[in-house]
Amino acid sequence: MEKVNVNKWIDEAKINRFHLLMFFLCICIVTFDGYDLVIYGAAVPLLLKEFGISPALAGVIGSYALFGAAFGALLFGWLADKIGRKVAIIICSAVFSAATGLTGLANGPDAFAIGRFLAGVGIGGAMPNIVALVSEYAPSRNRSLVVAVIFSGMQIGGIAAAGLSMWLFPIVGWRPIFYIGALPLLLIPLFIKSLPESPIKLIDSNRIDEVKAILRKLRPGEVFSDTAKLEIFRTVSKGSVRDVFAEGRGMSTVFIWIVYFMNMYMIFGLGIWLPKLMMDAGFGLGSGLWFLLVLQFAAFFGSQLAGFLADRFGSKVTMVGAYIIAFLAIVLMAYMKNFYLLSVLVALAGSGYYAGQNVAHGYVSLYYPQAIRSTGMGLAFGVGRLGAILGPAIAGVIMSLKLPLTINFISLAVPGLIAAVVILFVRDKRQV
Repeated sequence: MEKVNVNKWIDEAKINRFHLLMFFLCICIVTFDGYDLVIYGAAVPLLLKEFGISPALAGVIGSYALFGAAFGALLFGWLADKIGRKVAIIICSAVFSAATGLTGLANGPDAFAIGRFLAGVGIGGAMPNIVALVSEYAPSRNRSLVVAVIFSGMQIGGIAAAGLSMWLFPIVGWRPIFYIGALPLLLIPLFIKSLPESPIKLIDSNRIDEVKAILRKLRPGEVFSDTAKLEIFRTVSKGSVRDVFAEGRGMSTVFIWIVYFMNMYMIFGLGIWLPKLMMDAGFGLGSGLWFLLVLQFAAFFGSQLAGFLADRFGSKVTMVGAYIIAFLAIVLMAYMKNFYLLSVLVALAGSGYYAGQNVAHGYVSLYYPQAIRSTGMGLAFGVGRLGAILGPAIAGVIMSLKLPLTINFISLAVPGLIAAVVILFVRDKRQV
């Protein structure tokens, strides 16, 4: 009987129209995820005034979406194994789009916070399933590049959010910016029609004809019989939390967690509070949003540059340099009054900590042996998520204390210095 190895068939395919449509749909979802995460920071100065809330409460509300993202990642990571990745992605896209749009109708901080939490649930559930689905269908030679390109949609969405806020806030206020976040609802029919399901899920559901139809689309110039038997390799991770600390990795694992925590603390703390901090420094709302736009542009290009530098100079050296640049830039922002030089500093800060994050992902994924790689990465992301949650909240509390503005900037900069120092203590290993 003719046999077709599904993994090999997918790995050796060349990118064609089927891939491009799938990747386009995924990057649309990721772009609106990035849009959703940035619009809150853009809207904070207006929300403080309209709802009459303190910076401390605004910081807590900013963390609601991140709490939701953590919950959504757990819920839909588990649920996708039962209902399929495609269905999970569609549900999550509908949830975060509808929640973002409805947030624009909120008449008080409580309703707004609920909307942010639900949007976070959708975002958190969509991301890991998109990574998994894309990885399952991308040819092996292009897999890393495809995932990197798709996730650059986060910065594209952030750029769009900052740019639209600069344009629309003075004209229509903050609510329409959130309505725009509901646009992916219009794409749901296309997601239903064109997104493929995980090949493993299709085979487990005995939808063999669908798998064969997809395989033929992946390599349209090649044929196999309708009676061919499909074979698929299932990756099984035997890793446990204990294994992550074994073989002398214990302290290094803790140091990696600290780096992830500090990195995400900076990203979300500064990302949410930058416009407000700049307004407190004497700039108008338009200038504050301009700095947010610069931050997102720099994050995009810094992320692309990071991989090249890591390959040339090494991951650890690149991370140390990136975190020190972010630390110095944020500290100097506290003292800089020149608009153009301040823009440069904002760009250096954004490119620094996003470059550090991207290089850390590659560095950590290769630090652990293959059998426990998913476990190691999952734990690092989980601890990093705590930094993302606490960053906006702690920064909001510090702002509420009415301390000198320099203290606010320095409190957001210090995590970069800590990350730069701590990463040096990770013991480099060649793993298999």
